[in-house]
Order: sequence, then C-alpha cells, then structure tokens
Amino acid sequence: MVFSGPTLTHPASGGTALHEREQIRALLLEQRPDLEQRMLVGPSGALVIPLPAGGSIEIGRMRRRGRVRWVVVSPSADGASLREPIGPGGVVRTALGVLRESEVHS
Repeated sequence: MVFSGPTLTHPASGGTALHEREQIRALLLEQRPDLEQRMLVGPSGALVIPLPAGGSIEIGRMRRRGRVRWVVVSPSADGASLREPIGPGGVVRTALGVLRESEVHS
C-alpha cells in the first residue's frame, strides 16, 4: 500500500506537502509518543505505521477527484480502506482511530 509518484516532492507544492507531513507526524507523536519507534517514512514519502497483526496504516498524498489530497489507507477485509479526511487534524484523528481499532482486534 505504499503510494508511488512525486506528490510529496513535486516542485509545484512549494514544500507545503513536506511541511504538512511533518505537522501530521508531530500531531501523531503528541497524542501517541509510543509511535516514535514504530512510524516510518516509506519510499514515496508516506508515513507508515506498522500494525501488530500485520499490514500498516499509510498516510500520504494522492490525486483524487482532480486534486491532490491527504489520505489514510489501512488494511480491510476487502484489501484496503481509503479515507479522505479534511486537514492535518482530520488525518491524525482518522489514523489514530484506525490504530485504536486495530489494537482492539489484535
């Protein structure tokens, strides 16, 4: 589930995507300091949180409906679930909700 493509480093983004990713990372660590040792940056620049039962939560940017958006991708019974929260706070809430749910079921 690692996103491909230059969406994090595209010159048109003016570095905003990298700043937003670091903001999301900081907000995640503020609420869950234990993620410091688990969270990785994938090859595409997506934040990756490995899950205890296997798979991972990935937070990245992808083109959806004509524009680049932050998305949270997680394993599901059908393969993967894609969520499109609004703003960094929404991304963090969504990712932490998925993480809590996976911890309950593992």
